Amino acid sequence: MPDLNYRTPAVREEAKRIASLWLSRGVDGFRLDAARHLIEIGPGEHGQNDTPETHAFWKEFAAYVRSVKQDAVLIGENWTETPIIATYYGSTEIVPGGDEFPLNFDFPLASSIVRGVKAQDAAPIAEKLAEVQRTYPRGATDVPFLTNHDQRRVASELNDDPGKLRTAAAVLLTLPGRPFLYYGEEIGLDNGPGTNDEWKRTPMPWDGSAGGGFTTATRPWQAFAPGRERTNVAAQAGDPSSLLSRYRKLLRVRHESEAIRRGAMEMVSATGPVLAYVLTRDGERILVAHNLSDEPQNPHFALQAKDVLFADAGASLAVLPAHGCGIFRLH
Repeated sequence: MPDLNYRTPAVREEAKRIASLWLSRGVDGFRLDAARHLIEIGPGEHGQNDTPETHAFWKEFAAYVRSVKQDAVLIGENWTETPIIATYYGSTEIVPGGDEFPLNFDFPLASSIVRGVKAQDAAPIAEKLAEVQRTYPRGATDVPFLTNHDQRRVASELNDDPGKLRTAAAVLLTLPGRPFLYYGEEIGLDNGPGTNDEWKRTPMPWDGSAGGGFTTATRPWQAFAPGRERTNVAAQAGDPSSLLSRYRKLLRVRHESEAIRRGAMEMVSATGPVLAYVLTRDGERILVAHNLSDEPQNPHFALQAKDVLFADAGASLAVLPAHGCGIFRLH
């Protein structure tokens, strides 16, 4: 892609003009790719990345976007460590949510979730969540995800293990913030048989037909990933035990609870196979408990549940089945 000189006022104005054009056409916002590499001031890490000039332009750009469309979304793709990502929110005192990017993809948390699910260990996930809590500015909204279009798909990372895929889905969808799903992960779509980007971005299989419900042409632009005969939407939509059904159920629970979406987090179990935390918002208290392991666990939480919002078969405050999840509204 071209490396434009954003020190030039005309270039900055053109970027704003293009943003205004798309906003006027109904676009809801922008994902800003490789945002930390915009304006370089010299060689080396500190000269090429995260420069004060880069932050200054993004604040200028964000202010302009807000002036055109107050509720437009800006999300930064800054593939780096938590303390640096935190700086891209800008000031949450000047603008609620941040005067730079109100959303930023949480790459370190994504890798920690996958690593913790693989190892059946809550510690990597809990440690990263704690770092986010103490590092991000007050009022910032986290953006958890599992993998994206530049990475090996989560199903491939977890070796198509059904229990681990169910656990990864449950962890992602019960964290506060704005979780992002990469198309296909809700049905367990694998990578294709190569390592280049095209095999991370194969067509979505909507059904098991030759065109996969994706195209009526002889073939799509890129071959489907292996296994589409069973890994497709039609095959899973009517099955209440499918991965797709799990995503749908968890999303419904999430939409019905402000505490899950925006609650303050208190960790209850941060080591071993059980990841558990309480989320609190406007008087609502939710306990979320995940068993990351292949074996049942008996956590015995010293809490009282008022309602069960979601529970895998056999899940309770005293028992979590293998790769089970329970979501409980507390007294």
